[in-house]
Amino acid sequence: MKTVKMMAFVCMAFALSLYAANDREVVDNSYKKLTEVMESLDYINKTYVDEEKIKGDKLLYGAIKGMLFTLDPYSQFMDPAEYKEMRSETAGSFSGIGVEITVRNEILTVVSPIDKSPASKKGLRAGDRILKIDGVTTKSMTVNDAVKKIRGQRGTPVLLTIIHETADKSEDVEIIRDNIKIESVKHYINDDNIGYVRLSQFIETSEDDISKAVNEMESKKCKGIIFDLRNNPGGLLNVSASICDRFLPADKLIVYTQGRDKNNNKKYVSKSGSQYLENVPLIILVNKGSASASEIVTGAMKDNKRAVIMGTKTFGKGSVQSIFSLSDGSGLRLTTAYYYTPAGTKIHEKGIEPDIIEEDYFPPEFIYKLRYYDHFLSFAKKYVKDNQKIDLKKLVLDDKTVDEFAREVRAKGFVLSDSDANGNKDIIKKQLKIEIVKAIEGEEAGDKEITEQDIVVRKAEDLLKAYGVFKTTEK
Repeated sequence: MKTVKMMAFVCMAFALSLYAANDREVVDNSYKKLTEVMESLDYINKTYVDEEKIKGDKLLYGAIKGMLFTLDPYSQFMDPAEYKEMRSETAGSFSGIGVEITVRNEILTVVSPIDKSPASKKGLRAGDRILKIDGVTTKSMTVNDAVKKIRGQRGTPVLLTIIHETADKSEDVEIIRDNIKIESVKHYINDDNIGYVRLSQFIETSEDDISKAVNEMESKKCKGIIFDLRNNPGGLLNVSASICDRFLPADKLIVYTQGRDKNNNKKYVSKSGSQYLENVPLIILVNKGSASASEIVTGAMKDNKRAVIMGTKTFGKGSVQSIFSLSDGSGLRLTTAYYYTPAGTKIHEKGIEPDIIEEDYFPPEFIYKLRYYDHFLSFAKKYVKDNQKIDLKKLVLDDKTVDEFAREVRAKGFVLSDSDANGNKDIIKKQLKIEIVKAIEGEEAGDKEITEQDIVVRKAEDLLKAYGVFKTTEK
């Protein structure tokens, strides 16, 4: 009875895995081989030495996973528990270290860390390769299996062996798991009346949050908008299309999909353009951590000549996954189409090239460690307590403050060399100022300070200011 059930279930999964084929020869050849699959299952069930490994649904689920593993990193089988968890992935909060991962060139790779997550604080970057998880090699590990190993109870550690793209050797990074809250949108308007919008992920609340930010910028007649999609791994397609509506006039092609099944060939066009935003200069910031929905928005704006794209080439994740439910509550995530920009560029594995190349800046590794263990935060609180009247607009930290900071962290057991402290005083001052601003004016003000220190953002602001001068002169 168990074998009959298993065979029936495999047939169903096998049929769904051929759903997108629509190629009679491919389907016929595959079904001819189904006999060998059934024979193999029968031999394993009757004669395999370790009965524990084939109990329950282990063998069945392993067979389906094996089929999908040969396709691509995004086609996956989900057991009932994983399928249920998948449904809540875009809800806005979960537990773990806060990092989006995929398999690229057969290596587990970071797409991007989530803002303010333990992974981000520890210095994980887009493009980092994860070689081991708690000492277990990630070779041949699926994304689902890696996620299960990385996620865990809040407050517990996970040890990742990683290598940065620019590094010569790997390093072990211990990260403490925490509850991850996705803050989708943050924004502000600077003193030059230029708006800045940071979108960290396309989730259900993003559309409303973007609308609030844009409405404020419209009411204040901003001279231009910087739309920051760096390290945004993507999310919901419908949300990305709705956000494009705010920046494009009506009936402009946003993206289209093509697959082997004609039912997966779709076009997405803007519904109703905002006249205000249509005429406001727009710069979109991207990097190698900008993926999927981020690339859809970027490609739409670039090909419709609506925005200048600044940064580095995007990740190149432009495939469509369809979800299929199986009879026992499990499911398949199957790649069924690819995304193409309005000009016909296939996003997958190619990414979007920026109009202006600007590399991200990464501080030295010891800065991430100081930040992760809250040394900047604790010193800033003490500094604010000892200096009651601080004018943040005039605040300039001197070298003596850095020396005092170095003595304090060393007294707490942190190993900070003289060369690191003396050679990076300006960086340390900037980090301390961020925490001082947070201590006095709150988290939002601290985020604004981080953005104002961002070299790429400053260059985008300079470009918009230069454009404003040009338009004024042109008149």
